[in-house]
Amino acid sequence: MIRLDPATAAPSVPPAVPAWALAADGAMHDADAAFRAGVALAALDTLARAQASWDGAWRQRLALKCAAASMRLAGRAEDEAGLCDAWQLCPAGADPGPAGAIFGAWRGFRKGKHSRS
Repeated sequence: MIRLDPATAAPSVPPAVPAWALAADGAMHDADAAFRAGVALAALDTLARAQASWDGAWRQRLALKCAAASMRLAGRAEDEAGLCDAWQLCPAGADPGPAGAIFGAWRGFRKGKHSRS
C-alpha cells in the first residue's frame, strides 16, 4: 500500500529546472550537456524527496525495473509481469521463489529492510 507521510510531505510547489539550464543555443559541448543533466537530476531528486502523493508508486515501478534488469543479468527468464506475479500471488509468509526474492530485495532497499507492504 502506498502511504503519504504527512509529517514530512512538503506542500510547496515542485522545483523547476532553471531556464538557463534549458536554453539550447547552438551546439553543446560534452561538459555543458553533463552540467545540464546534473541540474535536471538535482531538480528531479528534490521533487522525489518532496514526497508527492505518487512517489510510492514511482519507487515501486523503479524497483520493478531494477529487479527485471537483475533477472536478465542473472540469465533468468522472468520479466516484469513474471516478477509481479511471483510477488503478488505468493501467500503471506511463503517463499516467493528466486524471482520474488529479487523483487522483494529491490522493494526493500528504500525502507532498509525486506517488506511486503
